[in-house]
Amino acid sequence: MNQIVAGHEAALRSRTADWPTADQERLQAAIRFAVVKHGAQIRRSGEPYVTHPLAVAAVVTELGADADTVIAAVLHDTVEDTDASLAEIAGAFGPSVATLVDGATKVAAVRGDDPDALEAARLRKLFVALASDPRVVVIKIADRLHNLRTIDALAPHKQARIGRETLALHGPLAHRMGLAAIKTELEDRAFAVAHPDEYEATRKVLADIPELEQALDSARTELVAHLAANGIDGVVQARIKHAWSVHRKARAGYDVESLHDLLGLRIIVATLAECYAALGSVHALWEPVPGRIKDYVAKPKFNSYRSIHTTVHVRGRLFEVQIRTQEMHREAELGSAAHHAYKTHDDPREPQWLRRLLDWQDAAEDGEYVEAVTEELGAEEIWVLTPTGDVLTLPVGSGVIDYAYAIHSEVGHRCSGAKVNGKLVPLSSRLRSGDRVEILTGRTTGPSLDWLAYTATARARDRVRQWHGRVRRARTRAAGESALAALLSKHRTTPEAAAPLLLATAGLSSWEQLADQVGSGHVELLRLERALRGRTAAAPAPADTPTPHGTVRAPDAGQVVAPGLSGIEVSLAGCCRPAPPAALIGVSSRARGVVAHRASCANALASIEDSPGKAVRLLWVAPGVRVSTVHLVCDNTPGAIARVTLALLDLRADIETSSSSIAEDGRGLQHYEIVHTGSRSELRKALRAIPGVRSVSVD
Repeated sequence: MNQIVAGHEAALRSRTADWPTADQERLQAAIRFAVVKHGAQIRRSGEPYVTHPLAVAAVVTELGADADTVIAAVLHDTVEDTDASLAEIAGAFGPSVATLVDGATKVAAVRGDDPDALEAARLRKLFVALASDPRVVVIKIADRLHNLRTIDALAPHKQARIGRETLALHGPLAHRMGLAAIKTELEDRAFAVAHPDEYEATRKVLADIPELEQALDSARTELVAHLAANGIDGVVQARIKHAWSVHRKARAGYDVESLHDLLGLRIIVATLAECYAALGSVHALWEPVPGRIKDYVAKPKFNSYRSIHTTVHVRGRLFEVQIRTQEMHREAELGSAAHHAYKTHDDPREPQWLRRLLDWQDAAEDGEYVEAVTEELGAEEIWVLTPTGDVLTLPVGSGVIDYAYAIHSEVGHRCSGAKVNGKLVPLSSRLRSGDRVEILTGRTTGPSLDWLAYTATARARDRVRQWHGRVRRARTRAAGESALAALLSKHRTTPEAAAPLLLATAGLSSWEQLADQVGSGHVELLRLERALRGRTAAAPAPADTPTPHGTVRAPDAGQVVAPGLSGIEVSLAGCCRPAPPAALIGVSSRARGVVAHRASCANALASIEDSPGKAVRLLWVAPGVRVSTVHLVCDNTPGAIARVTLALLDLRADIETSSSSIAEDGRGLQHYEIVHTGSRSELRKALRAIPGVRSVSVD
């Protein structure tokens, strides 16, 4: 075996020397399998490719992962890059290992040309894998760390891309999963290749702060002696804040030298009681900073992190001191996620931040999803209480609108007010950890677009936009249905009879699509009108059938009406002698009321051009026929306009005009001008019987 490969294998075996014999034998078999399958494959660095999965497995062992996870790390590229199959892996190493390899393969196998779509697809698969088994993501993060350790073989622009992606996704994800043991190295290596100039500048800033290392060593020595003198047996670690974290603080406007956690000391003791004893001892030695004591033991962070934090003055410098037990330290360094230690109200394995990202998956466009993931992972969290005492976590900066939508979409849509700690607050209010929040519902008009300015979560913003998008689409469809209803009425036909011709004309497959396209203006009504005219010309209507434009062929001259006007005298013009079925136009006159002209009459057109307000809409109707205006309030449900249209056709009513809109309470408003022969009371009775119609008025 190649010496380099042998070295990686020896390093991995040394880290697993305390494993049971059976697991060590399975690991050896997995190494042999990977060596054979990867064969002569070479990395860009020139090293045998198999050194990469062996190194990834070594990182995974540092995180305290179980044998299946380590073995899966050894095999994680075999299905994607060799002729190995999942069935082969399951048969040799068990179904658990095969499932982990499958998850890692699916995340890695996403391909495409669209950057947003590609990244969104990878992220969706990543979080599905995390929800099903977090060990898959532990492998992927370890995989990214080793790639960064060996990134020099890549071109600078590829290094920068990988670095930026790591800072946006893998670093924050490692933080969420509590993988502190590798998070710092992951972020600093990514920082160095993503922003090399800023990285060097940050290192220089730290190097230029006088006697930083000496101050850290001196404080550690003093603390060790003080704890021993007070009978507290503990390990004391010291650290300087890492480069990427310092850079982020500096970019946010903080003075680096005055950061409260630039220098840190960590005390690791055996018991919880010793944690609090050590806290008292630290405060007896150095002056604490007021308001900087944080007890994450009593109330752990979102990633199950537990420690006591305090900030103290040490000879003119600020130090952050963390105090924890050995168990707390192991969880903080190795990650509770790697050990399936999720704790939430609904699902003991699925943290609330992950649930939010999974919930966002199907609703968001690709670009929005990438933005939402970056935003969610980059945010710290607060915790608030529901009225029943349940704990809900939200990103820092969240407000009552975010809380309402985190409870349920309908709670958000119907939110009309909020109480925080028992007091009414504006909907623009932001929340703080420990707040008890109650949402008041009853709103029927849906969310306001103004709420977008009050939200901090992608879920809330998405739900508000979705609601308004549905309203816009409903209005567009309602407008299209109204226009189609009027068109069908003029041609005395039904949607069922006309649909094949109209859909073929528009090149669409459903009546709903046609209504949408007509309502949005993408399909011209005139085009559909011509199609129906062509069919009508091929099959002339009987003599007593109403013709288009609301005119009526009748054996006598018929009568002229002015829809919507009452008590108005109408007379026929002598200049053009209008007669059915010629289209009409009315010109108001002080002396004669309304004078009816042919629509093409030059005298009428000249009069209206001078005074547009004189124009009056007129219709020919047969004797015994009346014109009525119908106003309906209906449930805003699909097909509401079609049901009313069919009912009017059954009543042998011609629809002259129609319109529809959405009221503030979310119900649909429909308005029709119809020509009909029956009584208005019969018309009201028939329309009230339509499902979903709430009220009817007929004028």
